[in-house]
Amino acid sequence: MRLMEIEEGKARILVPDPKEYEKNGKFDPSWAPVFYNPKMIFNRDISVIAVSAISPKYIIDALSASGIRGIRYYLESNSTIDEIIFNDKSKISVDLISKNVERNGVKVAKVTNRDANSLLYEVIADYVDIDPFGSPSPFILSSINAVKNGGYVAYTATDLAPLEGSAKKSCKRKYDVNNSKLSFSKEVGIRVLISKIVREAAILEKAVEPLLAFYNDYYYRVILKVNRGAKRADESLEKLGYFYECDKCGFSGSSKDLIEKCPRCGSKLKISGPVWLGKTNDSEFINKMISSLQKFSYVKNFEAISILLNKISQEIKYPPGYYNLEFISSKYKINVPSREKEIECLGEASPTHFSPKGIKTSKNFDDVLECIKALSNKV
Repeated sequence: MRLMEIEEGKARILVPDPKEYEKNGKFDPSWAPVFYNPKMIFNRDISVIAVSAISPKYIIDALSASGIRGIRYYLESNSTIDEIIFNDKSKISVDLISKNVERNGVKVAKVTNRDANSLLYEVIADYVDIDPFGSPSPFILSSINAVKNGGYVAYTATDLAPLEGSAKKSCKRKYDVNNSKLSFSKEVGIRVLISKIVREAAILEKAVEPLLAFYNDYYYRVILKVNRGAKRADESLEKLGYFYECDKCGFSGSSKDLIEKCPRCGSKLKISGPVWLGKTNDSEFINKMISSLQKFSYVKNFEAISILLNKISQEIKYPPGYYNLEFISSKYKINVPSREKEIECLGEASPTHFSPKGIKTSKNFDDVLECIKALSNKV
């Protein structure tokens, strides 16, 4: 295996040389014997900032691959970390992780060559990070088991087809949710994921509280706080419900109860659920990340992270779901208004990071439609 050195954040690590594994001039990180994905730098950049806000003492990077994530936590999180467990079931990966932690002076590293689930039932940590290739579902129960009371779990999910309702059977298998493809599916997907985490945590009589949840490029990333208590778990379960949307009139919304017919036109609704209807981001935590941003001005995606966090800080105050202006306009065969004009018309609204054609608002569907029509007449 030919290696090359790359720099990411404050880390310098060895990774497989992509040129050795190209096929017809193209390269996929999964083709290399050790997985390193440069498309996930944004994910790792923002995770470093989040971990700095959390300041955990004991970290488990359960699916380490090259070790880059855990190494960056040690070098950049500005916290006193007592131990980081770097784990991977691949012996080749473990050998490379050992080289990389030594190269970066990670003195608190413990490198293990284990099945992640097996390991997670034997250890306890303040912060467990699950960054798999695909769905995190197989690791949710074990990772929550491994977190101490008041600790944190983080998940990346790249299986957008089931989460967003394009692969319904897969969603049912992996997340136990009856999902539909809705016009605001980008937000539905992250709430399907959190719903699964909430229900898995409840099995262990634990509750999870989302601190940071976002969509970017081709994945979701969520970080949640974990607390023990059957009553807390029950309260979390009470925040599950359903999204619905009418293909005829464009009406959409959410409810704790299952609604099958459109309350506006009587047509059959498309439904997704059970989904998480609680907050997906914690305003105090997001503000803490924003206030510390200048310390991380060196990261590759500094400007993009700043934009994302500020959008999220605006979105927090509005109810679950967003209105897709393009979808609604198409139902009434009228011009799609600019998002800025629609927000100005509604007054109580904001953009959403989930979609360039989406808005979040406390106003109802008829208010949104009225503004779309009014703006369309001015075109």
